[in-house]
Parts: sequence; structure tokens; C-alpha cells
Amino acid sequence: MNYKKTYYPVKALAVLSLVAVAIKYWMPTEIGFAFMLLPYLLLYFLANANNYRNKRLFLIRIIAALFTIILAPVLIFGIEPDPQAGIGIMFLLIVQLAAISASEFIILFFYADND
Repeated sequence: MNYKKTYYPVKALAVLSLVAVAIKYWMPTEIGFAFMLLPYLLLYFLANANNYRNKRLFLIRIIAALFTIILAPVLIFGIEPDPQAGIGIMFLLIVQLAAISASEFIILFFYADND
């Protein structure tokens, strides 16, 4: 398995998710809109060759990326417009950001780079 080029699909899916969420929830004057796009921007900027340089880093980061990208269709198609929809949207966004943050904290505190 060539895990060194995996960051290209991660970047592509992050951009696709960013565009889809931006189209669905277009409200440029609110801070919540920027908060909604933050997980996909983080995935895009974290997806580079240096961050996927070995198998352990690949596994840690790809799990967070897949979890975040899988929740994007739930945001787009699974939220019904009702009074409690904002609670569900913010919960999903916090779960996405928590997955990305947890993977980066695992890398920061528990991963020893022997290169």
C-alpha cells in the first residue's frame, strides 16, 4: 500500500466537503458559518506529504480525516430544518473538531518520531 500519496484524496474530499457545506449553509455574515467550515479547512491544511510520512502517522491522521469527511453528508442531508437543528449541527461540528484535535494530540504527546 502506498500511503505516501494518500493526502491527495484527503485534500480533494476536504475541498468537496467544504464546498458542499458552504453551499448548503450559506450565511456569510455569521461567525457560525466560519465555524462550520473550520474542520474541512483544517483537514486541507494538515494533508501534506510531511504529515503522512510513515504508517503510524498515516493511520492516526486518516482515521480522523475519514471520521470528519463521513460526517459531512450527515450535515448536508441528515439535518432537518427545525428549531433544534442548530443543536445537532453544532454537535456534529464539535465531534469533527474533536476527532481532528484528538489525532493531533495523540501525535503530539504519544508519538515518538525516530527518523
